Amino acid sequence: MAGNGTNAVCRSGQSRVTVGLLWLAVVAGIVLSTMDILEICTDACRETATFTIFGLDFGWFGLAFFVSVLAVLAVRRRFPGVEPLLTLLLFSAAGAEMRFIWLQKYVIGTWCPLCLSLAAAVFMGCGVHLYENVRGETMKTFFNRSAVMIVALIMGIVTATFGVTRESQAALNYFLGKEKSPVTVYFISDWFCPVCRDVEPRIEQIYAQVSKEARVAFIDYPIHAETNNFTPYNLQFLAFEKEKYPKLRAALTALARKTKTPTPEQVQAAVAPLGVTLRQMNYADILYGLQANLTTYRGFGVNETPSVVMENSKTRKHKILVGDKQITLPAIQAALAEISR
Repeated sequence: MAGNGTNAVCRSGQSRVTVGLLWLAVVAGIVLSTMDILEICTDACRETATFTIFGLDFGWFGLAFFVSVLAVLAVRRRFPGVEPLLTLLLFSAAGAEMRFIWLQKYVIGTWCPLCLSLAAAVFMGCGVHLYENVRGETMKTFFNRSAVMIVALIMGIVTATFGVTRESQAALNYFLGKEKSPVTVYFISDWFCPVCRDVEPRIEQIYAQVSKEARVAFIDYPIHAETNNFTPYNLQFLAFEKEKYPKLRAALTALARKTKTPTPEQVQAAVAPLGVTLRQMNYADILYGLQANLTTYRGFGVNETPSVVMENSKTRKHKILVGDKQITLPAIQAALAEISR
C-alpha cells in the first residue's frame, strides 16, 4: 500500500510538472506573438516579416493560435473530449514551424530569433503533450495516438507550404501617393542622365505636391545601362519603404554620382542614416519591376529622359512633359487639370 501511495504521489507530481510546462509553452507563445505584432525584434526579423500565412501577419495568426490552445487547455480536464483537438493543434503547429524553419534556412537566408523562439515554444508543448499521452499506455493506444500526431504534423507542413506567401507574391505595389486616384503621374528617369540629376531636387518638390492628389510611380529607363545596377534597390524602396522613399531616392542619386556599380554594402551605408536595412528581394520580384518599367515607357512612347507622363484612367487622356524646361510644378498642375476634364 505504501508503495502504491508513493507511486500515486510521484504521478501526481509529474502531472503538475507537465501541465505547468504545457501552460508555460503556450503563454510563451502568446508573449512572443505579441512581441512580433509590436515589432519588438532585431533586424534579422525584417525579411521574415515580408511573409504572411493565408494573408495574415504571422504575429496576429500566432496570437490567435496560442489563445485557442490556451482555451482548450483551460477546459480539457472538464471536457476530456477536447483532448484530440489539443493534439491536432499542437502537432499541426509543429509541422508548420518545421516549414517556417526551412524557409528561414533556404529562402530567407537568415535566422529570426523571435521565430525560432516561437518554434521552440511549440516543440516544447508537443514534447510535453507527447509525454502526457504515451506514458503508461498500452502499445495499441500508443500507436493510435502516435498516428494522430504524425498525421497532424503532416497536415501542418502541407498547410504552411501552401498557406505561406511572400508579400510580393500576392502583388508587389510600386506606387506611391494617393493610390486609389484614377490619375497616375509617372516620373521617368535614368540614374546617370545629367539632366535627370539636375531635375531631381525639383522632382522631389513636385512629388510632395502631386502625391496628395494622384498616384505616383518612379520609372527607371536605362538609357545608360548602368541604371540597371540601381533599379533593384529602387524597386525595393518603392515596395517596402514608401514613407521614406523621397529621402532614399536622394541617397541613391548621391551614390550614383560616386559609382556605377554599387555593392549592397555601399547602398546599405548610404541608407543606414535613414534607419533602413536592405531586404533580400527574389529575382521574380525584380523581374516584375523591370517589366513594369519597360511596359510603361514603351507603352507611352517615351524615348527621352527625364520625362513625366500623366494619365487619367477614367477619361483615357494622358499628357507627356519632357526635359527640364517642361517639367515644372505649374506645367504638371496644368496638365493634370487638362486630362481631368
